Amino acid sequence: MTSLSDTIAALALDGEDYCIDAPEEWAQGRTLFGGITAALAYGATCRAFEGLPPLRSAQLSFVGPASGALRFRPQILRRGRSSAIVAADCWNADGLATRATFTFGATRDSAVVHDHAERLAVPPPEQCDPFHKTTKPLQGFLGRFEFRLAAGARLFEAEKTPEFAVWTRLRDGDGDDPVAALLALADALPCAAWVSFPKPAPVSTMTWQVDVHAPLQPSGGWHLIRSSSESAAEGYSLQDMRVYNAAGAPLISARQVVALFI
Repeated sequence: MTSLSDTIAALALDGEDYCIDAPEEWAQGRTLFGGITAALAYGATCRAFEGLPPLRSAQLSFVGPASGALRFRPQILRRGRSSAIVAADCWNADGLATRATFTFGATRDSAVVHDHAERLAVPPPEQCDPFHKTTKPLQGFLGRFEFRLAAGARLFEAEKTPEFAVWTRLRDGDGDDPVAALLALADALPCAAWVSFPKPAPVSTMTWQVDVHAPLQPSGGWHLIRSSSESAAEGYSLQDMRVYNAAGAPLISARQVVALFI
């Protein structure tokens, strides 16, 4: 099993592109799952442009399946004295697979300092049961993570509110870049709308907006991910997400538009 850091390190420079064959162990059906695609795009960006400030935000559009031979092409859109905006598109033989935009910003002194982000009171992971109902090993990219249900519903419990809070950690996360690891981990859970599904059916994330609360530091171990489907209609769900560290501090706020095929 190749670690996340080794997977990103496998990106090979070819001209202006960073290339890798889509690793099957990070797959979700016929495509890589969105978190590893985002982590690879971020890794290619950091390889291409040294000295970037901390990541503040990322926007991703999942255009088509990220499969086969992948080429990540980072491009500076703007670089100022304290910020930088970088595009990092992912291409394969079928065309554009993912369009990523990363916004970086240096830390500055400010007279405005507050933190009103919601905290969650939940049991620690060692007191929580597994999130997935199956006792069999999880397949594909899910097998790279551990999941413990801290609050809310499990999948296919249609009578319950479509939301959950799940302790999540990479099985081999030591030594990973903290931003790449959090991008991968933040997208590891199924979409919350699956709680309302009467039976299994496909879904597909279309867009993902990620905002970083403060410069990310190596933390490893368990993180709490809260996810809720705020509304679902006409085959689409609007999803709100937040990632906390083990001490309960918010790290990432995110939103997704998810296509539902049921």
